[in-house]
Amino acid sequence: MRVLLEVIHGLCDRPGFFYRSKTEEVVGDQPLPLLYLESEASPTPFLRALEHKLDEGRPAIPHAYVDVSSVRAEVDKRWPPEARETQPLLPLLDVLSHQLSEVHVGSERLTRFDHYRLVDWLTSKRLPRKPGRDDRASVIELLRQWTGRTTENGEALNRAVDAFIPNLVTRLGLGLVAWVGSKAGFRWLARRVPGLARESRWFMRGQNFALPNHSIEFLGFAERLTLGRRESENTEQIKLLLVHAFLEDLRIAYRRRNRFLPRRAGWRRTAYIPVLLDGVTKDNGGWELLELINDVRNETGELDPLLVIAASSVQPGLSERLGVEPVAPDETAEALTTWREELPRKRQMLAPDARYLMIRLPFPSPDKKKWKGTPAFRAAPVRWLARSRRLEAIIAAVVVVLLLPAFVTVQNHIRANCSIIGSATSAGVSTRLMDVEGNVECVGYSDNSSQVFGSNERLRWTQQAVFAQNEEAERLHDADPGRPFVSLIYFSSLTHKDTNPDADHSRAEELEGMLLKQRQQNDRSRSEPLLRIVIANGGAMMKRAPEVLRDMLTSLLEDDPGIIGVVGLDRSVAETKDVITELGALGVPTIGTTLTEASLPTKSSTYFQLIPGNVRQADLVRRYAQYAGSTKVTIYHPPLNKGDVYLDDLVNVLGKELATAGVRYQAVPWARSPQEVPSQCVEDHSGEMVFFAGREEDFGEFLRAIGRDCYDKNRLPRIVADDAIIRFIAQKASRVHDSLAGMRVSYVSMAGLVVLAGKSCVEGKPDSKARGGLPLDAFCAGYSRLNQEIQESPLPPEDKPIKPWPGEHMGVAYDAAGLFLDAVRNAQSRLAGLPVHTPHRGAIGGEFRELEFFGATGRTDFSASRIGEQRNFTILELTDIHDFEQQPVCVFLTGDLYGPDSQRQANGCPVG
Repeated sequence: MRVLLEVIHGLCDRPGFFYRSKTEEVVGDQPLPLLYLESEASPTPFLRALEHKLDEGRPAIPHAYVDVSSVRAEVDKRWPPEARETQPLLPLLDVLSHQLSEVHVGSERLTRFDHYRLVDWLTSKRLPRKPGRDDRASVIELLRQWTGRTTENGEALNRAVDAFIPNLVTRLGLGLVAWVGSKAGFRWLARRVPGLARESRWFMRGQNFALPNHSIEFLGFAERLTLGRRESENTEQIKLLLVHAFLEDLRIAYRRRNRFLPRRAGWRRTAYIPVLLDGVTKDNGGWELLELINDVRNETGELDPLLVIAASSVQPGLSERLGVEPVAPDETAEALTTWREELPRKRQMLAPDARYLMIRLPFPSPDKKKWKGTPAFRAAPVRWLARSRRLEAIIAAVVVVLLLPAFVTVQNHIRANCSIIGSATSAGVSTRLMDVEGNVECVGYSDNSSQVFGSNERLRWTQQAVFAQNEEAERLHDADPGRPFVSLIYFSSLTHKDTNPDADHSRAEELEGMLLKQRQQNDRSRSEPLLRIVIANGGAMMKRAPEVLRDMLTSLLEDDPGIIGVVGLDRSVAETKDVITELGALGVPTIGTTLTEASLPTKSSTYFQLIPGNVRQADLVRRYAQYAGSTKVTIYHPPLNKGDVYLDDLVNVLGKELATAGVRYQAVPWARSPQEVPSQCVEDHSGEMVFFAGREEDFGEFLRAIGRDCYDKNRLPRIVADDAIIRFIAQKASRVHDSLAGMRVSYVSMAGLVVLAGKSCVEGKPDSKARGGLPLDAFCAGYSRLNQEIQESPLPPEDKPIKPWPGEHMGVAYDAAGLFLDAVRNAQSRLAGLPVHTPHRGAIGGEFRELEFFGATGRTDFSASRIGEQRNFTILELTDIHDFEQQPVCVFLTGDLYGPDSQRQANGCPVG
């Protein structure tokens, strides 16, 4: 007997969710046998003793004991004729459902048996007969009684109170909607029965007993089950439906997940439900119920948590009827193993004995005292997370713990203008908050308006305009998929601590140049490439650019082969060098728009530079000093070797250039501020030149220092500044300081020919003296429309471009984008007669080396070098830096103009 008890004990234990049977290859829940105990006594002492063991267990295993011989009397008592016209089709199942519905697992009811009770209730009801009512209306009324109204019998009252009150508000609301819909003429809505969606769906699509497909909808199926209708149906099928519904309710109670989400109530069911049926015979419905369970399990193949343990002393026994030889209790374990091995074959054959495990009990049965050493029948402990209120407590604790950091994070994102959900909701956005020298900044990349970098209004407006063009490019590509669709990454420094309109407006100018090219490309042409621009931010002074490239842009480049290159890169600092090197290792063509440091080309074989390097700038300044007859050149600069590679290189290269040419020079650093620079009016320095090798943020203070206490400006030396102060020149706020009035200033221009196009270019057509041809005409026409759009925008006045000439950064970025597009066109032209496709970014660099590009800023030829060494390099002059309306003029120029036949003056500037 001990072996039998151990087997029953093991069958009561519910396997874990990931348990896999060695024989069944079933994960989680396992099939349960119908244990049939043949005894010579009834009621069976064994089942009474087992019931006592189950009652003692803590935590208790949900179970039920039924003396089948008393079922009929119990049913008659519970269902008097006035409460129910006919008795249940399966009285034993009715008693079982009643007992199990009162069982609780912890504080929760095991199940309400919604599916079973609905079928059982329908089989006991006749359709209401009222004049003018069709059968469908009668079925609807009947079902609405089930879902919301009470009847005379106490069982229905209990069902309504216990089962439906939690959903009463919902059901009343749905009922009201149905009533209003019927009054409004929506007949289909009037036929709805609120509260039966789950049950009706299962009856019509989740099971096949009683042939639900013979009914168009659930109303017809329900009608077929009622008295007066079901007599023409197959009674055996209706009984199978009752058993199947009963088992389905138990399956739902034990379900450990709702689709993909875990269901904690199911995880708390750690033990199967042993049902002890004592004294089952052919005449009292016991055998019939076992046969129905066997047939339902065979035909559906579904698992359920019901462990049936039936006992009988009737002779001849059920084993003889089924032709099965019962085993002794000590052989139960081996018999169970054999049963599991044979089950797949038998259930496929729909064998009538497929689910039975027959055991012959000894007589007389063992005394209860011999049960003392047997295993305790108790449910396995519920896993900690599945217990009531545990998960809620964890969630509450997590919320409390995370609330403050989350609030801080949100606040930091808002302060840094960093989208919180952009990265999660858009594949074109990847951002991260990073510390940049004590300031939290938003770095990463974006191709749409869910993330806009920076705080300056003009910079943000331009990004929004670029993103609008991205959407237009995608729309045009969807309309014509055969048209080349390429992308460029604009990578620069778009955020910084405090306000810096000089830097912001220069970045906006570069983006405006790319926007101009984007708008020219994203038209209705059939063959011209469409252009999308991804904007990437490396943080103030590109301090976080390497992390942005490694952590975000690298994966973007790998996933999107349509990205053909990178444009921009701010400042010749160590971080920019690292980025150029890594982009080269990735094989990504890169064009630096404003970089000039001499060592940058050595970092990558795919790096190209429009602006000539510091060697050419030094050569330009040296030639201009000689042309102007300067007797001495003094180079003023901030402290070197502080991480600014551009300035370190420029000062070094210029000193060597002047020394080699025999020009007398002196390099003078300031320690903390340009205010340390002495006034240049104390003595007459008119025959000399001072060269400012610094950044734009120091230039205004430098000018005020050298002009301090100057009563005769003719004693001032010729002032020339490097190309880094272009931002200062472009900003009116920087130049209107009264102390700068009347001061003559020259500066190195990286795109002087665009500046010389002048005010008329802003109005739509370049100055005739510029002689830039069609490329400059196209640039000015586009810029005029864009400038008008900016002027009419709601931007604050200080953020609108007001200088009377096009920005140099705009012209350079415009040509950089044009270079990439010309390379795409060249690559496409090589595919004549072959399938057209977007060229690989690795081919773009090769195309650069063979291009002779004529752009708005002049001619570019990379055939001899990846640096535009032959491009024009200009020194422009303002006779009064304080006068913002004044047009810069060319005072010296080296390198190519727009074409080989362009006429020059003696100083290299264009004629005119």
